Amino acid sequence: MSLFKVRNWWKTQCPTVEPSYDSFSLHCARLCLEEGEKDSIVVGCHSGQLCIYQPSGQRNELPDLDAETEGHPANQRLQGDAFENHFQPSDVLLEVMLPLPVIGVSSGKFTTASRNDPRQQLAVLHPMRLCIFQIVTVEGIAEHGDYTKLVPLYDHALAKPAFSFCQGPFGGVKGREFLCVQHLDSSLRFFEQDGISYERMLATDRHLPSPVRYVVRTDCFVTVAPSWVLECYRYQDIAEAQEALRRHDPIWSLCVGEYALDLSVHQISSTESVIVVLGENNLLCVSDTGKVRFIKKLDYSPICFHAFVVGWYWEPGARLLLTVVSESGSLLIYENDQIVWSAQLPEIPVALGRANVSGLPGALVTLDQTGSLTIGYLGSEPELFKVPALNLVPLELDRCQRELLALEREIRAGVDPSDASIANAATERDVTLELAIDSCIPCTHPTNISTSGAPLEMCRLSVTVRVSLNLEMLQLTVALDPSVRCTKESFLFRDVLANSTELFEVWLYPYEAATPASLAVTVSCSYTNKQSITRVLQRTVSLPLQLFVKACPASKEANHKITLTASSSALAAVGTGLNPLFPEFCNPEGGSQTALGLQSLVDGRRVTIVAAKNTNRFRIQSDELALLPLVLECLLKRLNPEPGRTPKGRPPITVNIVPPVSELANHFRIHHDLRRELKHLETELEIATGQMRLFERRFVVKLQDRSLRALDGVLLLLKRNHSHVAKLCQMLKTMRQAVKLSQIHLGAVLHLFSLCYCHSALGTSGGTKYLECLRGLLSSTVIDSTEQSYEQMLLPVVRFLEQTGPLRNVLDGTEGSEPTFDEPYLLDTGTVDENTRAAQHHQLFEKYLHRMLDRVNGQLATASKATLGSSSGSGRNSVDFEDQPLPEAANEDDDEEEAERSEQEGTQSDHGAADGAGNPLMASEWVNYEKLSDLPS
Repeated sequence: MSLFKVRNWWKTQCPTVEPSYDSFSLHCARLCLEEGEKDSIVVGCHSGQLCIYQPSGQRNELPDLDAETEGHPANQRLQGDAFENHFQPSDVLLEVMLPLPVIGVSSGKFTTASRNDPRQQLAVLHPMRLCIFQIVTVEGIAEHGDYTKLVPLYDHALAKPAFSFCQGPFGGVKGREFLCVQHLDSSLRFFEQDGISYERMLATDRHLPSPVRYVVRTDCFVTVAPSWVLECYRYQDIAEAQEALRRHDPIWSLCVGEYALDLSVHQISSTESVIVVLGENNLLCVSDTGKVRFIKKLDYSPICFHAFVVGWYWEPGARLLLTVVSESGSLLIYENDQIVWSAQLPEIPVALGRANVSGLPGALVTLDQTGSLTIGYLGSEPELFKVPALNLVPLELDRCQRELLALEREIRAGVDPSDASIANAATERDVTLELAIDSCIPCTHPTNISTSGAPLEMCRLSVTVRVSLNLEMLQLTVALDPSVRCTKESFLFRDVLANSTELFEVWLYPYEAATPASLAVTVSCSYTNKQSITRVLQRTVSLPLQLFVKACPASKEANHKITLTASSSALAAVGTGLNPLFPEFCNPEGGSQTALGLQSLVDGRRVTIVAAKNTNRFRIQSDELALLPLVLECLLKRLNPEPGRTPKGRPPITVNIVPPVSELANHFRIHHDLRRELKHLETELEIATGQMRLFERRFVVKLQDRSLRALDGVLLLLKRNHSHVAKLCQMLKTMRQAVKLSQIHLGAVLHLFSLCYCHSALGTSGGTKYLECLRGLLSSTVIDSTEQSYEQMLLPVVRFLEQTGPLRNVLDGTEGSEPTFDEPYLLDTGTVDENTRAAQHHQLFEKYLHRMLDRVNGQLATASKATLGSSSGSGRNSVDFEDQPLPEAANEDDDEEEAERSEQEGTQSDHGAADGAGNPLMASEWVNYEKLSDLPS
């Protein structure tokens, strides 16, 4: 934003307040209605309103900036309201309602009888008509004074809709001006004052009209073709009647490379005129001979512009100034390609002009899309802003934690929980959301899965919304696992009537070659009622498990195993064995099945579920850790179908073993390595494309020499580089898919750890404060930004939780060897490259994650010992998986002994992380931040 603002001098509102104005609606010119007259402002509207203003400036006196005394009247006005409106009713010369929309206004000598008359006529362009008016001032005999009226002189009916028009002494005539109208098909219609009119079509195909301007010095027309080429045509060639004698080609052309928003022509010397082209991204200045004077690259989106010459063109000191308005409302003034001033406009205009009004020469005239007409000047009153000093005080974590607790306590005191319950009850009463999953059918949508086994299937999700009151807007959004695709993820309904029903149906099917981490599909319904109050309602439904897996023989061995213990009440509700839990995969006539193998339909990997014969224990095992969360979540949900209604006493399901942290770190490492390779391929592709552009330019230079032998070497380099670019593109596509799959697998492992911690002895023995931090950290949604990876975004979070909060170790926090929070590698200033910085962040993240989760596992081992010691029937006799051999395995004593030893000894032999990860922490070593007195000193 600019430091200075455009000062208001005169302002009014045009009669039409609707957005009916554009860049052709404003015209500033001297109409010569009286002697010594200043410029008048003509405004046309799409609704047909035509207004002529002549600001008198009788009350306007510019502040005396040279006055030094504070009591000076000019300075008093300066200290007052800088945007005071000095509009007078007498400033309005004319307001008339025309029967047709006004799409263009101009003034000039458009009649043959006006050679000796200094007054100018007004040309008004309608969509199908061109009208010429004479402005007549009638002297009044009453107190109200003179008044002005429009006298129609003649008009021309147009055969086709008009787009714009221009004027000028076509053919070099003296004392007269002709008109040229451009139609929507880019054809030109010329009108002379003698009633002669003819139509011409320029060369090449023209489907998009663009502004046309007349160059007086060379008697030529300039316009931009639909191919984004600036072309110049002689008037004599266009006006030639016989097609055989006409020259169809332009006398010169120049590639602009973008659509021209506006054109402007000015004569800057006796021998040269310039054409200024405002493009969508560039400001181009070309001489009337086709030579480029300068090109200014714009780092903003331009809205409109105005060019003018300071001084007379025959003077040596004449200067060309360009004013451009950006989309943010900034006014930028350039002298050639150098910016000389910048100011902020109070409103974003659609038309810009310059006028010499009474009391203010060189005024800035702006018109916005709603008809607000403003005359301003570049004042010298800046908007002063002092940059506050940087807070260089070292960050104290203890003090920040106290402030955070104080703010949370203040928020709790100011929030009434009863309001939330009342709002939720009103939401449930106003909108009813029902979800239904239909049976699976063969999939008909394209996927990224290449399977040769069982065909993929899809299922239909039906969402029914019943509304009991009038709603302004209703939006439905489906959220699901990233490996599953939805045909349409959102629906939007507007102006929903009361007691109506809306139906929303989509198809869900596997899309990526990865097993999803969860079967949950969440449908969010957000609506806004007529009082503009927004409410959100959510419902969750589970996809069928057979959509992703099929039954297969159970496996004997596996690298990863998770053991669950179910309460007697949970098993009494569902039954014993795997048949009542997985009826879609088990044979109902084969008796009570104790082992079940499931194979993924998308990647072919297997997972096995084993039920103990004499105890209430289950085990899930697989060679791939990312396959376990899907089956684990399904088993937990089927053992406890109503998780919100947990009976008192022993919890229904308990996870006894948490996977090692090294496996989670391994998935993070795979994701980091793949992302690093992706960045390397993107860098190579950028270099190769740069070489391709260089070879193409060299090829064009050699081609102009018209020597085929000189093209051989460049053509060979071009072909090799093209093959290299194509190879890199294919590799980049493959690598991006691999990174996406690694994100899905990493999210699945994070979801597995979250399930294990939530249903472990830590989650069922009062460790709610620990689980809240773990749930926030172990999020199943893994997203990489353009600049940072997922590990880099999690690094500050992990480090903060590792040093403060309930997951902090008191002994580690008192050591003086720990670095402070504002370390150089966290606040890096660009002294190392991006790859080195990413590697450092990944190493730190892995270190802190190991340290924190090791303490969590130690606390979990302590809680498990307490649970095993207090429960009856625990110990070696309660583990009897070896009593029921699997179809492929007759003995699993070693596995059960290892599992029992792992439950009794904790995670001290799991992995060799630093900071005493093998020693489980006592419960007294965990920090409780429920009170301020519990904070570390």
